[in-house]
Amino acid sequence: MQIKITWKYIVAFIALNFIMGELHEQAHINTGFFICGCYGPRDFNVWATCEQCAKPAWAYLATLAGPLFSCSLMWLGALWFSRSTNENKRMIGFSLLFANLPFARIFTALMGGGDEKIVVQALMGDTSNSLSSKIITSAIVILVCLPPMFIAGKKIWNKNRWGIVAGFSVIPLVYGMLYQHMFLNWLLKKKEVLPETHILGSPELVLFHFVLMLLLLFLFRKGLLELKNAR
Repeated sequence: MQIKITWKYIVAFIALNFIMGELHEQAHINTGFFICGCYGPRDFNVWATCEQCAKPAWAYLATLAGPLFSCSLMWLGALWFSRSTNENKRMIGFSLLFANLPFARIFTALMGGGDEKIVVQALMGDTSNSLSSKIITSAIVILVCLPPMFIAGKKIWNKNRWGIVAGFSVIPLVYGMLYQHMFLNWLLKKKEVLPETHILGSPELVLFHFVLMLLLLFLFRKGLLELKNAR
């Protein structure tokens, strides 16, 4: 499929990206709640289980929940984009794939961090942050997250298709870091904007931003379908 990116599509994609990011965090903290019986502290991208966790030996499952959620959706998106006969589903599949940040998961693993490393270390009983756990983590994440990106790239007909894949891989990582991880966390932590926690173990600012992104996606939902230019 040959694609054309419009400004309405960009708005809709960014909103979808932030929605998927928050759902990823909710997968973490709510799994942690069911395991531990309480919520721990969190911001826009960092969370922890509560200190009074009832089953700390199983807390790594809360860490696993986020990648399972995101990787399942990126693979679903890749399959929709590559195999569906419904054009609308194909366009949504492309967005779903990259909104779940496959490259970010690979990059973080290669840098020696990420949820996956914590899970691998827990399963290996590695308390020393060994090189072997980093290598195993990187291999697993690459095997899971890289194929969907290649599947999408092979189905794009544009001459610069790999440039498009690279752009959707890297640009969300950049604006997510600057806007969400730095600016919104600055508002939450330094300026104490809506820091109270009442629902789902999440600060009000996090939930307010999530609702705002839902509204933005609803208003520009047709933009996701403007990705297709010509068959």
